[in-house]
Amino acid sequence: MKKKMQLLVLGLFCVFALNAQKNYSLKGGLGLAGGTAKSGGFTFTADAAIQPQIGVITNLSGSDLFNWQTGVLINTYGGKYSDGEGTATGSIYTLSVPFFGKYKFNDKFHGYAGPQLSLSVSASVKGDGGSEDINDEIAKPLLFGVFGGGYEVNDKVTAFAEYHIGLNNANKNSSDGTKSKFNLINFGVIYSLSK
Repeated sequence: MKKKMQLLVLGLFCVFALNAQKNYSLKGGLGLAGGTAKSGGFTFTADAAIQPQIGVITNLSGSDLFNWQTGVLINTYGGKYSDGEGTATGSIYTLSVPFFGKYKFNDKFHGYAGPQLSLSVSASVKGDGGSEDINDEIAKPLLFGVFGGGYEVNDKVTAFAEYHIGLNNANKNSSDGTKSKFNLINFGVIYSLSK
């Protein structure tokens, strides 16, 4: 029930924030998702797996040089894990709300940075032995620090690259001291829906 309430509040916030704006854009790309886990003095690193990213963003009011940016995104985190028994790929699908400060360096280039709050809505591990649902094991919410930049190709299309770094432990039950964090390098395109 708590999860549903969090998603409802998050969704309502996003709808109200997006309805107050007139300049919407579609944001999509492919990310190289990875992660690290620390347990008992050992560090495990997941190899990057290509994961899809998509959503709607908007620029909030600001000046010619600086403004805020928010939106609703579906981000996918996870990675490929290998051991002596085989390989497994983890995928954590999140509903994410970013809140970035965006600075224009000139007419073509901009940079941005800020926090992103993400709620895991589905998570699984797929390997040689089948698939396992792990969504109950993922902490909610996940907090990421994001920084990136973009190049405006024309009035409608902007190419971007960004890096997401996990700021909190992604393990819901970490009584054994295990700590996991996700990261993502994302490349893609923003398409403006404004006239």
